[in-house]
Amino acid sequence: MDAFLLPYQYNFIRNQVDLLQHQFAAVHDPDVRDAVRYSAAEKIFDLLPVLTPEQEALLTKMRDAESEQDLLAYLAHVEPFVQPFPSISESRIRQLFKKTKKLHIPPLHSFEWAQTTFLSWNDTGNRKKYFVYPLDGEWIGVESTYLPSIQKGICAICHTYSDITLVTATTRRSAEQHQTIGHHMCIDSDACNHAVTNPDVIETFLARIQKK
Repeated sequence: MDAFLLPYQYNFIRNQVDLLQHQFAAVHDPDVRDAVRYSAAEKIFDLLPVLTPEQEALLTKMRDAESEQDLLAYLAHVEPFVQPFPSISESRIRQLFKKTKKLHIPPLHSFEWAQTTFLSWNDTGNRKKYFVYPLDGEWIGVESTYLPSIQKGICAICHTYSDITLVTATTRRSAEQHQTIGHHMCIDSDACNHAVTNPDVIETFLARIQKK
């Protein structure tokens, strides 16, 4: 069976497993346990409505979990079926930022591709945050700026409580008019990728900046 899960979908499944672990620790009634297991499985199937019989059989095994060890084993069986972020070379990334002087790109081997929904890194010297994303099948590169002040709050991208900062980018609406678009998001994009369960906000953010 080929990989069929995107990284953010695996994050969603992992979150459901985490919730079940808490429920298993607090609830011992077998009927209640059955209910929470089936509820978690249904949420996963809502996220992935189109599955082959083999894929469905793999994910359905959550319903058989009886302990924390079973849940961890379930995740271990699911993880190999995560599709990594699409392959892209450093030269292709540089082409996306032709107007950026002295673009500093981290070594590509340093990224955890199976946990990457959107490629992003910080240039701390210039307070720049860069994004690379395959939007509608086409690679785009977005350069943004972040504030040096870091605070605790809810990230607009992954919706977790973390160290966030205001990230902004400017788009040209006309020859004389510009619009600044921003979100409070994780300063650590790797942590954000590890937590994000829906790509809609980051896709909308990047699409609005790219819109001519």
